Amino acid sequence: MRISTLVLAGTLLAGFTTTTSAQTFTDPGAYNNFIIGEQRAMLKKNLRYISKSAHSENEKRIEAKRLDLVKQTEISLNKLAKLPAFQDDKGFKDQTTEAFYQLLKVYSEDYKAVDMMASTRTGSVENMERYLHAQEVAEAKLQVVNDSVNAAQTRFAKRHKMSISEDPEGKRLAQYMRQVSEVNAYQHQVFLAQFRTEKASAMLADALRLQNAAEFEVARVKLLEDTRLALESLAAVPAFRGKDIQYRNAARNLIKHYNTMCADHFVKMKDLIERKDKLTKVDVDNYNKYINFYNTQNQKMINAYNQAGNVFMATYVPVFND
Repeated sequence: MRISTLVLAGTLLAGFTTTTSAQTFTDPGAYNNFIIGEQRAMLKKNLRYISKSAHSENEKRIEAKRLDLVKQTEISLNKLAKLPAFQDDKGFKDQTTEAFYQLLKVYSEDYKAVDMMASTRTGSVENMERYLHAQEVAEAKLQVVNDSVNAAQTRFAKRHKMSISEDPEGKRLAQYMRQVSEVNAYQHQVFLAQFRTEKASAMLADALRLQNAAEFEVARVKLLEDTRLALESLAAVPAFRGKDIQYRNAARNLIKHYNTMCADHFVKMKDLIERKDKLTKVDVDNYNKYINFYNTQNQKMINAYNQAGNVFMATYVPVFND
């Protein structure tokens, strides 16, 4: 499961038609639709990239979608370069051309940086925070760029006495993107809280495997603190759209499981590891009981969390194959 960035929809004139090559226009509506048609072609490629990023962990396929998006942006820029200004009104074309150049930079540089960071994002909480922040920065840049195109279009329509309205396809695309933006913000909150506990949990598992009591205790104390901070973060996260609590609660249940184990069973296990050469049969039975309980509950909680995350994504970010 992986969330990426989005581009916000431009407002489209009613009666949208796709023009396949640059030409001289005599009708301002057709001229507008040609430019916005290129914006929409890029938008659809971006949505395919977003969808693949949200529903796949295959970095090669995600990168292929990004490169396809870059290629489409270059094609659209080339078409605009051949397009003459409409009746010497250069503002709409020039502003859109500049916006497309900025989009190309985001797709070529920002998105590439995000995808490159994907391979190291699990190294630490700080890496994951930087990874998610890079997504949000790219998203903010796209917002500014597309707002500039919309403003230029509005000025063009006013000068040429046209009325702007939204067509059904534009409305559908805008709704999809609003969903992605909403899910991004919520998923980042829940995911970061849970991710905070992963490093200490791995440290604890390694110490347990090595039967190292000192390292086990260091990991236990760290995990106890990390779970406390994670639970505080999740306490501030409301139900999604005021009603869906499955994903948040699955993360909270997993973290509570770690917290409870740190406060009780892991303390007892640390004592048993310290006395590993002098254990009675009762001690061994208790140790094995703690291990079995942890492993069983741990697998159960992790599966529930992963499943809740997958259901959350499938429910609120539908696959985009347009």
